[in-house]
Amino acid sequence: MASTISSSIPKTPAWIVNSLMGGFVFLACWGISIAYWRSTRSSPGAGEFVAFLLAMPLALTGFAWLGARSILPRVAASIPEPGPAKAAGAPPAPPRAMPLAVLASALRSPHGASADELAAAIAGGKARADLDRELIDDDGFPVMTARSGDAADAALQEEIAAWLAHRGMADLQFSDAEWRALILASAVTGDLTLSAISAFAGIEGALPVLQLVPLLPPDWHAEQRQAAAAWLRHMVERSGWASEAVVTSADVAADPGAPAPSAVFSRLAHDTLQQAQPLAALVVACASHIDQACVDKWAAEGKLFTSTRPQGLIPGEGAAGLVLADLAQAHARQLTDFVVLDPVEEAQHGVSADDMKRVDPNVLEELTKRAVKRRNIDFTDVVMIVADTGHRSSRVLELMGYASVMMPQLDEAGDIVCVGVACGSSGTVPFITALALARHYVLERFGPVVCVSNEDAQLRQAALIQQDGILPG
Repeated sequence: MASTISSSIPKTPAWIVNSLMGGFVFLACWGISIAYWRSTRSSPGAGEFVAFLLAMPLALTGFAWLGARSILPRVAASIPEPGPAKAAGAPPAPPRAMPLAVLASALRSPHGASADELAAAIAGGKARADLDRELIDDDGFPVMTARSGDAADAALQEEIAAWLAHRGMADLQFSDAEWRALILASAVTGDLTLSAISAFAGIEGALPVLQLVPLLPPDWHAEQRQAAAAWLRHMVERSGWASEAVVTSADVAADPGAPAPSAVFSRLAHDTLQQAQPLAALVVACASHIDQACVDKWAAEGKLFTSTRPQGLIPGEGAAGLVLADLAQAHARQLTDFVVLDPVEEAQHGVSADDMKRVDPNVLEELTKRAVKRRNIDFTDVVMIVADTGHRSSRVLELMGYASVMMPQLDEAGDIVCVGVACGSSGTVPFITALALARHYVLERFGPVVCVSNEDAQLRQAALIQQDGILPG
């Protein structure tokens, strides 16, 4: 209230305030006098007319004006000077986040072992779930799944088991789905390491310290997470990166909370700024729900996709990863074919999307406005949307409603890609896959791509990916 008074008084010209005040006093005096004379049925003389209709209003107006002149300055002086205006309840503005350079990507998805292969499968209409050859539902019918042909590698599974046993983890048990996820992550980690060596070995000096950030399924227990992180680090070292220059993100590996990718990218950018050190990082996500135990569990919980439950989950699997660096280092090393990943905007729906009676694209719209506002571009400059959206109608309608309002220039068939349809339900893998595909499309179409996530029940994320050379607006 104090800030309102102090900020509003100087904005109103004094003559307007004085005129309004004087007019009010005159009208009040005249109204009271006339009402009194009518009620007493008396005829006022000339002196009463002058006294009540002229002298009294003038006197009252003068007293009010003198009082305002002497009191208001003291009141204004006692009110603290307000700070910069901002909306009530609005959080403080966060520090300007730093974009990252995406140098390379790697995939093992049910429909491609690289971004190029997956993009071709999507363009050909082949990237979708199918009836599984092994898994069945409660009625004995095949289940719809997104199964990867790269997830079954008996030789690599035996090698991982022997390596773990040699390090005192022989009793550690993995389910069929967990083994499949780890095998897929191993292949992606090897590919990413080779790409990172090629990128970072271009100038004199040793390779920089490499941060390995595994995004593991949240239902793995701590021992499994630590063992998987250790094995993936071994894959990095075996692929040619010096062991003393590899750091595993222990908090992500051991934390069952499985932070969102937006939090991981934000932490990497923040640490780089705070420590003033170059960034070199591998972010690897993996997950699998391709085993009978998972199918039975989802069926018992009423979550499995069936012909009578079209909004259920389709078991999927995959692994996806990115090679990240800071922009200064990418420029200093004269790297090519990298794209700029702006900070990922995120927010939460107030209620679960599964419980909404009407589709609400407003959150995605607001996140995209924030993402695009960071750059000196227009929504009409965006050439594609890549999303982790799956088959569920609520998610599809939300995405399409959002796209038709924000970027009506995009063609629904060729310019909007839903990765979740190809990956099935597989945790954070579809969003990292979407980012990898976004890099592919930016380099192919030479324009900005918006990457969004709406497959989760409440979490929504959006990011802008584009080629280097467009400065923040």
